[in-house]
Amino acid sequence: MKQGSPLAPLTEKSSKVRFYFLDGLRGIAALWVLLYHAESGNHITQLSKLLPDWIVVIVFKWGHLGVSIFFVLSGFVIAHSLRAKKINLAYFSNFTLGRFIRLSIPYYVSIALVLCLEVVASQVKGEVLVLPSLGNLLAHLLYLQEILGLDQINTVYWTLCLEMQFYLIFCLLLGLSQKLDDLKSVNSGRALIFVPVSVLAVLCSLNIFNNHLWSALFLPHLYSFLLGAFAYWSYIDILKPVFFYFYCAVLTFISIGDKSLFMFTCVIVAAVFLEVGRTNRLQIWLNWRWLQFLSVISYSLYLVHNPITGATFLTGFKLLGHFVWSEAFLLIVTILVCTLFAWIMWKLVEKPSIDLSRKVK
Repeated sequence: MKQGSPLAPLTEKSSKVRFYFLDGLRGIAALWVLLYHAESGNHITQLSKLLPDWIVVIVFKWGHLGVSIFFVLSGFVIAHSLRAKKINLAYFSNFTLGRFIRLSIPYYVSIALVLCLEVVASQVKGEVLVLPSLGNLLAHLLYLQEILGLDQINTVYWTLCLEMQFYLIFCLLLGLSQKLDDLKSVNSGRALIFVPVSVLAVLCSLNIFNNHLWSALFLPHLYSFLLGAFAYWSYIDILKPVFFYFYCAVLTFISIGDKSLFMFTCVIVAAVFLEVGRTNRLQIWLNWRWLQFLSVISYSLYLVHNPITGATFLTGFKLLGHFVWSEAFLLIVTILVCTLFAWIMWKLVEKPSIDLSRKVK
């Protein structure tokens, strides 16, 4: 998912370079989501009244759009990582295991952190402690809580469920397209598979099935992942840009009709990826040390920021009182504490999980 691993473009197969631009956006997206939860959690109500409306909207209320960046990034990165792979049953099995190890170990640790903080918070607030059931916990461990309609232990976990679904399905579809390519009667297995899938993604984005199970699947967000994959394929000349931009235009029209800022943001992000790539600046732009550091810890930051934010503001208000100045001060402290904790988690948990996942060949 949201990781800072080296990404080598096909134009330079022999040299491993990083797409610093993508990494930088990943760091920005993680910070943006943090700011969103600081505001939506009613931690800066007084401060928000003093700030200009446009700042409150863009910096805080639109912070959930960081998820749109993550989804498009996931499509771009997974298309890149599978670009030269021969996908068969053995590869798919190892790919699934590697993804599961990479994402799940930090995810499980973050679940334990949330539960520990809930115990502490219930004692501080003098409230009755309500922990998730064993069934709910097991569902979380298997990324099934959304499908089963269970409460999220941490509100950000729903995106992990969708990303895991997409990774596996995308790998399967790409493998199927390769099988079709092996048939002499088929000109392009990739087109034969992904043209119908792209049409399906458009139909799914219309939410034609309004029920819980449908919304719990990745299908209503399939377009966002495909935008990233199609942007990458256009970048390496597998897909003609005219077809990519036609797809963007269709989704833009839908986003305007549905007033979906999320979908519109996905389209803009994907188009930016392609245009920056075509100008050969993916490896140059946003290569700032602090932003690249934020990118490295972005997955850990995404996982832990919400409970840490709540705990920091709760403790701070107990000590300082609830005033405008304390909200502003604690907002800065929260960003620093979340960043520090994410770095520790990356160092002790996420980095070892990355190393372990790379051993799956």
